Amino acid sequence: MSDHENQRILVVDDDVELREKVLLPGLRRFGFEVHGVGSAIELYKWLVGNSCSMIVLDVGLPDDDGFAIAKHLRETTAAGIIMLTGHDSKSDHMRALDAGADAYFTKPTDVELLSSALHSLSRRMSRSGKADLPSALQRWRIEADGWRLVAPSGSVIALSLTERAIMKKLGSADKPVPREDLLKELDDVVDDFDPSRLEMLIHRLRRKVECKSGQELPLSAVRRMGYMLSV
Repeated sequence: MSDHENQRILVVDDDVELREKVLLPGLRRFGFEVHGVGSAIELYKWLVGNSCSMIVLDVGLPDDDGFAIAKHLRETTAAGIIMLTGHDSKSDHMRALDAGADAYFTKPTDVELLSSALHSLSRRMSRSGKADLPSALQRWRIEADGWRLVAPSGSVIALSLTERAIMKKLGSADKPVPREDLLKELDDVVDDFDPSRLEMLIHRLRRKVECKSGQELPLSAVRRMGYMLSV
């Protein structure tokens, strides 16, 4: 699959305003080629003549059950699947994963968070499906028990005690880490850490990494969620 195809997304949601006014333009802003349909039958018709690497699938479509659709897609395509639902229930989450979904989000969906999940899923699919995978030196990684950050270029950045605490917490998570969790991590290594210093610490860490490596650290703030590291 080409890099272009690896960024092609199909959004399946019958909420026209959400699909056309929020999801499609929002995901395009994050670099994806996105197409949208509003029903199961439109999904199947679209797939006859087109291909995509990932599908964002609403659970509550008018003409079929989203979980059944996800199971069918998992059996008949190689596309990654992220499911959306208006119901924040553990049972629905488990049903989605059992049906073959790679991730599950509750509406209203934060487009920045959704795009981060899609980029992460795209990288995992690329690593598992390509013969010319990026080597370890072409990815961000944390070494030496968290005291050393290595950029894709190979540049090495030594981390301070507080920077190490932040990077280890973010590097071990596959979703945004709440601000409160980062503060707790910092409080464990620094006595009476001032919560107001967190944003400045992250800002200085980004600048330090960019200055030493010439590359931007993929650490982003996710609105109302916390911070996320994409490595």
